[in-house]
Amino acid sequence: MCARYRMVRNPNPTGDKKKQALHPRVVPYGTIHTNDLIKEAEGRSGISGADIKRALQVIADMMAFRLDEGYNVELDGIGFFSVSLASRPVMDKKEIRSESIHFRNVNFRCGKYLKSKLKSMHLERIPEGKGVLPSFEERVRRLTEYLNTHHYITCSDYRELTGCSKYRALEDLKKLIDEGKLEKGGYKSTRVYSFPSAVNK
Repeated sequence: MCARYRMVRNPNPTGDKKKQALHPRVVPYGTIHTNDLIKEAEGRSGISGADIKRALQVIADMMAFRLDEGYNVELDGIGFFSVSLASRPVMDKKEIRSESIHFRNVNFRCGKYLKSKLKSMHLERIPEGKGVLPSFEERVRRLTEYLNTHHYITCSDYRELTGCSKYRALEDLKKLIDEGKLEKGGYKSTRVYSFPSAVNK
């Protein structure tokens, strides 16, 4: 089995109608979960699935502990993890206190070994109109990636980013708002969506 891709266009960050260049994007078959990997690893290594699961949990707990202390974490063969922070916008550092700054996300930077294993990956292009809608998890991943570099996204931008219909896009955005992962702003004709802002202080 080889990975599939399609050529897509990102929404224009300036908001005008000028088209952006096309670029390839992987179309996932789905998501491989931890238990799936554990079963495969158990068969390859001879180590019991229970032991692998316990080891992964210990690593996850230790990563959280060290990241919370302000360290970056490197996992050999996988990559580097670091914490990003958020706050309300200020022009002068004296305008904000430590209490107003909070955790935003965990960043990941792929390590050399993992990159080297993927450099020779086999790819197959999906003909236009024959692709499947990305999973909700993949749509959220694309949205998160977009909002990490943009202040907000519109429904139209989200549709172009994910390939959703207008109905599905609005349902996704409403679900994320209900879960507290997004907030909406603007007016009905110019509705925008963004990460929840820091508590105004």
